[in-house]
Amino acid sequence: MENLNLTIDGNRLWNRLMAFGKIGEGDNGGVTRTSFDQKDIEARKFFLKLLEQADLSPYMDAAGNIFGQIIGKNPELPAILIGSHLDTVNSGGRFDGAMGVLMGVEVLCTLKEKGIQPERTIKVVSLTDEEGARFDYAFVGSTALVGTEGSKLKGNLAAATDKDGISYLEAMKKASLEGEYFNQINPDLLEQAQLGKNDVKAYIEVHIEQGKVLENKDLAVGIVTGISGGEWAEVTIMGEAGHAGTTWMKERKDALTAAAECILAIEKIAQDNSGSVATVGKLEVKPGSSNVIPGRVDFTLDVRDISNERREKTVTKIYHSIRTIAANRGLGCEIRQVQSLSSVMSSPIVMKAVKDSLQELQYPIYELPSGAAHDAMVLGELTDIGMIFVRSKSGISHHPDEWSSFEDVALGCEVLFRTTLKLL
Repeated sequence: MENLNLTIDGNRLWNRLMAFGKIGEGDNGGVTRTSFDQKDIEARKFFLKLLEQADLSPYMDAAGNIFGQIIGKNPELPAILIGSHLDTVNSGGRFDGAMGVLMGVEVLCTLKEKGIQPERTIKVVSLTDEEGARFDYAFVGSTALVGTEGSKLKGNLAAATDKDGISYLEAMKKASLEGEYFNQINPDLLEQAQLGKNDVKAYIEVHIEQGKVLENKDLAVGIVTGISGGEWAEVTIMGEAGHAGTTWMKERKDALTAAAECILAIEKIAQDNSGSVATVGKLEVKPGSSNVIPGRVDFTLDVRDISNERREKTVTKIYHSIRTIAANRGLGCEIRQVQSLSSVMSSPIVMKAVKDSLQELQYPIYELPSGAAHDAMVLGELTDIGMIFVRSKSGISHHPDEWSSFEDVALGCEVLFRTTLKLL
């Protein structure tokens, strides 16, 4: 890759990426910026200042999405949107999300420096809360842009709370008090953030792969063919708490052993339904005492698949199994769907632009699906979408050791720049 003729400024991009990685950095090197917490607010202000310095006319919408832009010669034409997110999981990495946002800034800065005023407007966007780490509710910014949830989104945000009992709506209203751009945040007027299908020609997102496919192929970048859809739910198993020493085994209504049976069933169903993946990542046992039989267990469920039909079958089987296991044990259960998002295939138009860019650079073309969810999956309801993956060392993501090399990041941004030009 040493001979590649890069148009973008790789050093500038890298320095900005490393600077953002310091915001929310912990002792172990992990980065924590969850939606509307103190470090997220700090990152937002840092990003807004960057957009101001780059003369990219920043603004924020009612959902807290942050935009920078170059106004086109014909602003009535549908815009090109480049973006990702600045929030992280707890103790995550510095590349996930932020890399894609800062690449968008680099593309716009390069256009300005070359004196290119495009026919259509080009925007970079940092989308609110892709990860869902604080409130267990994700894709807030992209969902608001699409607008399909309408009043349901506000209701979900009112119901979503963090570990301290603060609701999403309360956190947004508090953030709006930061002043200036933050004044635009208004959970009561989320519909104002909605974009129409004629407002956006295409959305492009660059992201680390979060897997080992590109590394195993010795490739720096790849073209995403589609993004797996997901079903997220919360499950409660209701039994009966009792003394661990005086309650005979046959008399017990142990919610935890029932949950354990459910979790094993979930694993088997997903294994048998080849193509689906299912995860129980969070478990809460009550009353949570070593000498008390668990009377209630709450756990999360995450099911994903590139095939919507196959995912729905997997989910149906899992829900039936959970209810059957609880009933057979004489226990109660409740399943609450938190979010459900359809899989989306990348637009042939965007994919062709990426392929043509790679051919210009005389770099191999490699296509792969995304098992991880991204904002592009949501925005596929609004416009043509496309994604570029950048190699992630050892496939590590959502972890302090997350890493992509300078060379790979620079190449990914160069492909994004050329792709953007082809979509104008």
